[in-house]
Amino acid sequence: MLNIVSRTSNRMCDGFSRRDFLRIGTLGLGAGYSLANLFQTSASAKDSRAYLKDKSVVLLFLAGGPSQYETFDPKPGGLEGFTSINGHVQTSVPGVHFSAYLPKLAKLADRLSVVRSFKTNHAEHSGAAKQFLTADLTVQDGKPIVEPGLGAMYARIAGPINSKTGMIQHVAIPPTLRYLPQRAGFAGSFEAVTEGLQGAWLGASTSPLQLLVKMAEGEAKVETKKGQPEAVNPLLDNLQAHLPMNDLTDRLDLLKQLDGFNRVADTTGGMDAIDAYNRMAIDVLRSDRVRKALDLSLESNRTLQAYDTEHFRNWNADENSKFLRNGPSIGFSLGRQMLLARRLAESGCGFVTVVSSNWDFHARKNIPNMPEGMSAFGPPVDHAVSAFLEDIEQRGLSDKILLVVTGEFGRSGLDKNAGRHHHPKICPLVFAGGGLKHGQVIGRSNARGSEPDSDPYVIDDLHATILNTMMDVSQLRLDDSIPPKLVDRAQRGRVISELF
Repeated sequence: MLNIVSRTSNRMCDGFSRRDFLRIGTLGLGAGYSLANLFQTSASAKDSRAYLKDKSVVLLFLAGGPSQYETFDPKPGGLEGFTSINGHVQTSVPGVHFSAYLPKLAKLADRLSVVRSFKTNHAEHSGAAKQFLTADLTVQDGKPIVEPGLGAMYARIAGPINSKTGMIQHVAIPPTLRYLPQRAGFAGSFEAVTEGLQGAWLGASTSPLQLLVKMAEGEAKVETKKGQPEAVNPLLDNLQAHLPMNDLTDRLDLLKQLDGFNRVADTTGGMDAIDAYNRMAIDVLRSDRVRKALDLSLESNRTLQAYDTEHFRNWNADENSKFLRNGPSIGFSLGRQMLLARRLAESGCGFVTVVSSNWDFHARKNIPNMPEGMSAFGPPVDHAVSAFLEDIEQRGLSDKILLVVTGEFGRSGLDKNAGRHHHPKICPLVFAGGGLKHGQVIGRSNARGSEPDSDPYVIDDLHATILNTMMDVSQLRLDDSIPPKLVDRAQRGRVISELF
């Protein structure tokens, strides 16, 4: 088994704690489950699954509630408090504007579909995230889910293991929040998102494998052009080839453990005594395809640099909602999370959830206001998502990989302290790739940007859209090995027709 969790407390405005995942663990599946169980689960289902398409989903979940105004619906010339605090930029789609925090994505808007009439249901983080991911609008804050998350549902339908590639089908990549010595950073709870991804009554075999990308540790010293030493992000130092390539890898702990397992299994002959499912499980763990998918060191320096978001600074907020910009800082792990997501999808993983937290800018004690929060959190998302879109385009993966960017709810109008509050009547939602139609805005919000001003899309509709991208739902109904509740859920929503 592989170790998993160390707990450290950090809180959002609702008081829920987060877990700081330090290593990969027990495949993230819970007690009593192993890869062998996954193979048995996959084998018990029908082998044909002809209704499955060769698609993967990367769901980028901006936990905490991203503001629609400061992202994809800036309301140029809108009412005071109901427009982007830093203005807007023209996108590559005529007449469409994004917030000025997203200039790189604005240039790629012809590859995006922005839904401005999407709304969620619940106004607190815990319940809202779980409702979003399970499409169960009855689950409340602090209560366990009773319906499976969307990714778990896919893993049950497709099988927990991709039979063609041996890749696990359902993966979650939480943010890396381990603080370095003498350093700090503002990062909040993603625990509700993790809970919402689980299998519930489907069982732990459909829950996600949780993978953590490591951020570079320590500080490296390089000489500036003026000859003065300067503290730099060690990842950037690596990318500038000041350190050996081995120091650039920052590999997941799993790779070393797999190497050790290989040596033991090969020298002891222990493989001979293992039953068929266990043998298949070990073959997955030993396979070059899986190992390579997890190894970011196999990427070129140019690709690593294109994705890097650790150079974006991330501070703690003081009692006045201001970042301590002259204090210690960590960067953002989002770039590496998105790169790992691309590698997993390219290798046959069907459903990857990338979590970025904490988009919760209330302007309260130790919580930043909108100008502070967005100045730190906007640029890394703009950079990482743009790098992802360019990368999958260059690799010919734009039709295979569907990217969905969203959160559990949007934000209210600006208050007197320059904060915005929870607002489920509208929520940012963006699609890219997946072979869908892009370069468009779907629906519209009202003059205040606070709720849909056209026929709204809801959580059920989003789930139906994703599932219909990944499979032929009409054919799914004919597979009597799939629980009727899952079939009903796949058909319950209204597909966002403008995408097809």
